[in-house]
Amino acid sequence: MLLRAAVLGLLLAISCSLSAAEVLSVMLGDIGNDEWYARDVVLELNFSSDQDHFKFSASEIAHPALTGPIKSFIFDCKKGLIKDRRIECQQGSADLVYMGVKQRKINLIFNINIDSQDYIIKANNISLSSGKLDVQIKGHKQNWQIETGGRGIQLDKLGSFLPVSAGPLKAYSVKATVNFKAKAHGSQAYVSAAEWRLDYNNLSFSDQAAEYLGEGLAGEWVGSLRQKSGKWSGAQQVKLTKGELLTPQFYLPLVNHSVTLTTDLTYQPKGTLLTLSAVDFKHDDLSAFTGDVVLTLGSTPLIQSIAITVPPVEIAALFRTYLLPVLANPLLEDIELAGKVAIDLMRQGEKTEVAMVLDHIHIEQGLKQSGKGTGQFALYDVNGHFNWSDEKAPDSEISWRGGHLFGGITLGPAAIHMNMAGQRLTLAKSTAIPILDGRLQAEQFELTQGLKGPKVRFQGYLTPITMESISTALGWPPLSGQLSGMIPGIAYEDGVIAVEGLALVKIFDGDILIKQLKLEDLFGALPALTANLEMKNVDLETLTRTFSFGKITGKLGGRIDGLRLEDWQPVAFDARFETPADDESRHRINQKAVDNISNLGGAGVSGAISRSFLRFFEEFGYARLGISCRLERGICHMGGIEPAERGYYLVKGGGIPRIDIMGFNQKTDWHILLSKLKQISSGGAPVIE
Repeated sequence: MLLRAAVLGLLLAISCSLSAAEVLSVMLGDIGNDEWYARDVVLELNFSSDQDHFKFSASEIAHPALTGPIKSFIFDCKKGLIKDRRIECQQGSADLVYMGVKQRKINLIFNINIDSQDYIIKANNISLSSGKLDVQIKGHKQNWQIETGGRGIQLDKLGSFLPVSAGPLKAYSVKATVNFKAKAHGSQAYVSAAEWRLDYNNLSFSDQAAEYLGEGLAGEWVGSLRQKSGKWSGAQQVKLTKGELLTPQFYLPLVNHSVTLTTDLTYQPKGTLLTLSAVDFKHDDLSAFTGDVVLTLGSTPLIQSIAITVPPVEIAALFRTYLLPVLANPLLEDIELAGKVAIDLMRQGEKTEVAMVLDHIHIEQGLKQSGKGTGQFALYDVNGHFNWSDEKAPDSEISWRGGHLFGGITLGPAAIHMNMAGQRLTLAKSTAIPILDGRLQAEQFELTQGLKGPKVRFQGYLTPITMESISTALGWPPLSGQLSGMIPGIAYEDGVIAVEGLALVKIFDGDILIKQLKLEDLFGALPALTANLEMKNVDLETLTRTFSFGKITGKLGGRIDGLRLEDWQPVAFDARFETPADDESRHRINQKAVDNISNLGGAGVSGAISRSFLRFFEEFGYARLGISCRLERGICHMGGIEPAERGYYLVKGGGIPRIDIMGFNQKTDWHILLSKLKQISSGGAPVIE
């Protein structure tokens, strides 16, 4: 096309009797039409050569097949043919500047027939981003087709050569080596169809915030497009065979597992609307999904609608492969999962809906840490469905066959009905969860996701659970009584569980009131508990019989302020227990109890009663008894019911026969005191050190 005009000018010059010159130079000026143009065109013919030798130059050339104008174009054809309104070049080279890049010694050949308006242009050895590019353009009248191929192209050096770099990809740092082949054909300035294949290796990318990362990716991208009535349609396939991909939502490893994504696609330039239909994603045998996606392209692509279906997949593989690496939570690393999950995701405009089906799920946390065959938390045979929407969603239901807490606290079968919408989850109706031989009745439950994390509100009550079942589950000595009470409210925020109001424990025929109860990092590496406790009317005979302490009758009251447990071991508290002022029950204490109390207070009179005349008395009367301990930094600061001349009273006698027991240790190591209590509870006499 362009050279056709040059030939016409040449013929005109020859007709003006300039053929006698050895070198003929023709200034053609600006030539072209609405579709293409060339500026400052000069054609030079050298008649001294056996072959037709000519040069062609232009300051600027533009064509619909080019993504930008060619500048400083100089073409030297050393072996050509100009004959019968046909011009050929079998050996030529060109220098030019394209998109700011200088090109030298490009191999260029062509064949142009002016009458038929057919032409073919081939160029190779084009330097492009440390690689090489070959181009072939064929044309007939207004129709054209182009084939191009690139080898060893470095994407990070492509820079401003491709206009797309100024679009959505501008926010990413991208490196890769690519080889590609592409074909396109059209008419005048319009492209009718295109197809491509791109092979890439060592692809790495990162956004400015380093939230979306790719490393060492390798694979291929093939596809085709066809335009009809201003609308593009076609298909594509992306394959990843190496590397890894990390986003805030998921991690995608490609070691031994390749990924294939196939889609049909349509594009409407008017609304910059891209539709990906028949989406088919496969990550070997790990996962798969199908669906459709509609996006609006621009500087920031927006999702208009999406429909994704994930068929049943093993939840363990889904969690450990894609989610665990981005969650980065130590608690989740020690979790065992089994069963399958299926997911449907729908989004239309601003509304999003998610449906999830659970099929025989098993979950257990803390199994490796405990080393006891059971973890800290478990649910077995979980089934049900979750429905979520950012506006209004149908109720969800989840059920399980059983489970446990902290190894031995068993959970019975239960079903929970809930509603999940937006950032809020609420209980749809009251639910009973069996715990040991009682149950937790949940009347209200609400979870709200805030900027600082989740917030939880709970109301309910605990039906009586025997202390015998609790002590067996936790490996404690057998206890009598019951654990029950109202739970006026439980709140969770910033990793802390706080029980509002009072919780009541009925044990040893008395009551224990729990106030300001808080739990931190419940299932973590170092769970902590803080609370204040008040004890009322505990029956001493039941208590001492349970722990093989000896026999004491009467009532006991007291309080524990500032209690703090870390990893379920006491590290601080201020405790005081004593006979209530209004206790009118019978107060008696036997010899074994006297010995044990004496040793706890450091009196050192173990066995003294059996060696004195008091051995004839099995029991003694007392007016009051009590003990206090303030635990600080592993030391128990001890006291009794009142000061004595050289210590403090642990038991103050009353009645006949009566006995006073005094303590002398003001401070004692907590672990030593604890070991004494353990020896007493096992029926042995504590060792005095």
